[in-house]
Formats: sequence, C-alpha cells, structure tokens
Amino acid sequence: MDDFNSYAKKSGGNKGNGAPDNIMKLVTSLANKFDGKSQTELIKAIYDEAKRGKEQGTLSNADIDNFVNMLSPMIDAQKRKILFKVAEEIKKI
Repeated sequence: MDDFNSYAKKSGGNKGNGAPDNIMKLVTSLANKFDGKSQTELIKAIYDEAKRGKEQGTLSNADIDNFVNMLSPMIDAQKRKILFKVAEEIKKI
C-alpha cells in the first residue's frame, strides 16, 4: 500500500480542495488492491501504513484530515463513522 503522502504527489496536483485530480483512479486502484479483502483487513492495512508514516514523521494529522475529507463523501454513513474513528486513533500515535 502506498503511503498517504504519495497520493497527492502521484495525482499531479489538486483543485484546491485537498483531493487529487484523478481521485477516481486512486479509488479504483485501492479498490482493486483490496478486492476480496474484509473490512477488518482493510482497516488494519490503513492503520499499519498510517502508523508507519507517523513514526517516520512522513504523515501529519493534517494529512490524515485531508485523506478523511477526500474519502468520506464517497462512502456510506456506517463506513464514514469507522473512518472517523480510525483517523482519530491514528492521530494519537
């Protein structure tokens, strides 16, 4: 899994809202990477990657907020609640 900071770098820029220009390409790539995986496996992979980024100093709380703001409109309320909870836990690292 790519680190969170690489998403924006790979996208070629953004439209000023924190979301990469090619968000659908990113979402499709992530969906394909985790196709057939359980929600638990997905959450664990996100958490582990974010933890590594936080420990290495390459992921800030602002990066986490940008990621959540980019992804949250694309998921249902139940998944959004989980996303917010995971993000808050990651920010504590």
